[in-house]
Amino acid sequence: MKEPEFSLGIEEEYLLVDKASRDLVREAPKGLMDECEAELSSQVSPEFLQCQIEIGTRVCKTIQDARADLARLRSTIARIAESHNLAPIAASTHPFADWTNQRFTDKERYQDLARDLQGVGQRMLICGMHVHVGIEDPELRIDIFNQLPYFLPHLLALSGSSPFWQGRDTGLSSYRLTVFDNLPRTGLPPRFASWGEYERSINTLTRNRLIEDATKIWWDLRPSHRFPTLEMRICDVPTFLDDTIAIAALYVCIVRMLYRLRRDNLRWRQYERFLINENRWRAQRYGCSQGLIDFGCG
Repeated sequence: MKEPEFSLGIEEEYLLVDKASRDLVREAPKGLMDECEAELSSQVSPEFLQCQIEIGTRVCKTIQDARADLARLRSTIARIAESHNLAPIAASTHPFADWTNQRFTDKERYQDLARDLQGVGQRMLICGMHVHVGIEDPELRIDIFNQLPYFLPHLLALSGSSPFWQGRDTGLSSYRLTVFDNLPRTGLPPRFASWGEYERSINTLTRNRLIEDATKIWWDLRPSHRFPTLEMRICDVPTFLDDTIAIAALYVCIVRMLYRLRRDNLRWRQYERFLINENRWRAQRYGCSQGLIDFGCG
C-alpha cells in the first residue's frame, strides 16, 4: 500500500467588525475584497454574509509551512481591514450582533442558498475552521473516513470559541453547532462500505436534483468534492493562531495513526453514532472542562 502524501490545508472564516462600535459591518466596504484578492488571489473569498470573509492556505507539506502561510493570511486580512477602520475577529459567533440585521453576499451561490434554506439560513451568523488532509487513494480515504468520527468531539472540545449569541452567554462552549445543526445534511457522517457506495449515495441526491454536488454535504467530516482530501469541519475557528495549528497538527496525527493501523491490517474500534454523539454534545457544551467519555473503558 502506497503511503499517502498527508498534505495539509486550513480554511478559516472571520467576522468583520467596526473598530469603533465593535459591531459587525452590515455591508462590506467597496474595494475591501478587491484589495484582499489583489494580494492573496484565490486564497481569500467572500462568505455567505457580507460581514464574513474566508481564507485558505496553500497545499502544505508540513505543519510549519501551514503555520507560516496562515500567519501571512491572517496578518494581510487584518492590515487591509484596518485601512477600512475594520478588524477581523477569529471567533465562531459575535458576542452581541443580531443576525436579522445581516445582509447576504450578492453571489448566485449564496442567493440560491438563501432561497433554499430560508429562515434556517438567515441565522447562519457563524464561522468555522476546516482542515484538509490529503489521501489520494479513494478506498483508503473512505476507510479512514469511517473511523475518524470517534475523534471529532475531541477536536471540537479544543476549539470552542462561540459561547455568546445575541448578547447572551449561552453556557455552551460551541453555540455555533446549535445553529449549524439546523441545516440539512449536518452532524456526524454515516458509514460507507466503499468509495463506490459513497458515490452512489451522493449521486442519488444529485440525480434527483436535491443538491448540485457534494459541496452541499455539510457533515462534521466529509470527503472533499474538489480535492482528494478528508475535510474535518466540526471545529469552531480558534482565536489564536497557535491553537489552530495545534488542532490541525493533531488531526493530521490521528489520520496518520489510522493509516498505520490499516497498513498493519488493524483498525480503530467502531462505536455507535449515538455514543459518539454523546461526546459531541459534551464537547459542544463543556469544551475541555468536563472531559469526554472513553468508551473503550466500558
